[in-house]
Amino acid sequence: MKFTTLSLFALVSSSAAFSPFGGGSKPATKTTSSKKAASLVEERVKPQKSIYDPLGLYSKTSPERVAGIIQPLETPLEKDEKIVDPLALYRDKSEVSDDADRSASLPFIKRPTLLDGSLPGDRGFDPFNFASDASALQWYRDSELRHARIAMLAAVGWPLAELFHKGIASNFGLESALTEAHKVPSVLNGGLGMTSPLFWVGAISATAALEFISTKSQNSTGDYGFDPLGLGGKTDKQKFFMNEAEIFNGRLAMLAITGFAIQEFFTNTAVIDQTPIFFKPFADVVSQLLESGATSTSV
Repeated sequence: MKFTTLSLFALVSSSAAFSPFGGGSKPATKTTSSKKAASLVEERVKPQKSIYDPLGLYSKTSPERVAGIIQPLETPLEKDEKIVDPLALYRDKSEVSDDADRSASLPFIKRPTLLDGSLPGDRGFDPFNFASDASALQWYRDSELRHARIAMLAAVGWPLAELFHKGIASNFGLESALTEAHKVPSVLNGGLGMTSPLFWVGAISATAALEFISTKSQNSTGDYGFDPLGLGGKTDKQKFFMNEAEIFNGRLAMLAITGFAIQEFFTNTAVIDQTPIFFKPFADVVSQLLESGATSTSV
C-alpha cells in the first residue's frame, strides 16, 4: 500500500511538470533564463580592457561599435572660435576677432593666462609655460631678478677687471689672477683656483644674508628696501617704470655676460682687446690697430 501511494504521488508530480495547467513556477524560470542569457551576452560583448580602433576596423554594426565601448586614442581638442591675423593676411577684417588675446612678444600664440601685463617687463613671453601657476610665476620672477642684478654687476666688473686688475695687483705686491691672454678667471677660461678663499667665504655669507632677509621680509619680489639715492620713484607709475628699466637692463646684461664668456673661450682673446673702442681711449685703440696691422703684414 505504501509503495502504491508513493508511485501515484510521483506520477502526479511528473505529469504536473508537463501539464499546461500546472507548474506555476514556469514564468519565473523563463525570466531567470533571460537574465542569465543577457548577462552572458554582456560579458561576451563587454571587454575587460578598453578597445581602440585607429584604423576603423570595427564596422558600424559591430556589437562593440553599437555598445559605444570603443574609446578614442586622444581626447578631442577644444575648438578655438577666435581668429587672429598677426601678419595681416586677411583682406576682410570682419572675419578677424578683435578680442583675441595674444602674446605681445609672440603674436601667433595665446597670451599666458597669468602674464596679464601687471608685472614689470611682462611682454607675454613664456613659450615653455614656466608660469603655470601663481607660485611658480613668483619664484621665476624672483630668480630672474636676482640673476639680472648679478649679471649687471658682472657685465661691468668683467671688463674693468681686465683693464685694471693687473695694475692694482702689482701695486699691492700681489700676483695677477688674469690668464696669459689677460682674460678674467671664469668657468670656461679657468683660473678660478687662484681666487682667494676669503672671497668665496665673503660672497657666500653675503648671499646667505640676503636670502635670509628675503625669506623673513613680507615685501614684494626683489624689494630689500635698499634705495639710498631715492631712484625707485615716488608714485606707482614711476616705480613701475624703474622696475621695468631694471629688468630690461638685467636681461640685456645676462645676454652680455654670456657673450663675454663664449667670445673669450673661442677666440682666446680678452673682451677689451676684441672691441677696444668700447673700453680704451681712442689713442690706444689706434695704436693697437696699427700694431695688429703691422704684425699681420710681417707674417
